[in-house]
Formats: sequence, structure tokens, C-alpha cells
Amino acid sequence: MAEGTGACGVNCLVCGLFRQGKCGCCGSGLEEQAQVKLAAQLKIMGGVCPILQCAVQRKIAYCSADCRLYPCHLLMSGPYPFSQAYLEMQLRRRGRPANKPPADEPAGGQTPPGGRLH
Repeated sequence: MAEGTGACGVNCLVCGLFRQGKCGCCGSGLEEQAQVKLAAQLKIMGGVCPILQCAVQRKIAYCSADCRLYPCHLLMSGPYPFSQAYLEMQLRRRGRPANKPPADEPAGGQTPPGGRLH
């Protein structure tokens, strides 16, 4: 769908860290590249990005385009990749209240196994 875009929606090709060779693109949650990125994160940092891990586990290419839970607790509780105001706008436009998660979102906003890097 969008070469160079991570499952979270960040376009890695325009990121300074990517351009400097300090970070590789995560890819969509359906690409093998995502599995490689998760393995590298676990090895280097001792944990993985919960957003990418969730997309891989749920077989979601891009959170905002493909996941009906977007924006979920993983995005809402983290300091990035998006601001709180941006995510609240997403909730409003999708007709969901900001303080009530969908019925099928994991209880208590649990982080997927592997921990949170952010």
C-alpha cells in the first residue's frame, strides 16, 4: 500500500533517523520486514514497539486504515507517534467517545507481550 510507511502510519522515508541510517522502516503489520524489525528491537533494546507488535499479531497492515479499534489504548497512552489532540480528533470523526474504548479492546488497555519501548 505505502512503501516506507510503518503500521502506525509514520512515513519512515521522510524521517531524519531513517535518512541518516540510524533506524530502519518497520513496514506494515503484514510485511516480513515488520517481523525483522520486532526481532531487532527485542535484541537491541530488550523490548518491542507495542504498536507494531499489535499490528503483526492482529494481521493489520496500517492501524488507521485497517483497524476498527483505531485509535486504541496503545496509541492513546503513548507519547508518540501521534499527539493526544490528533488522536482525539480521530475519535471524534469516527464517532467514538474519547473516554470509552470499544467493547472488544483488551481490558484495561493492556500492552501486548514484549513490553513497551516508549
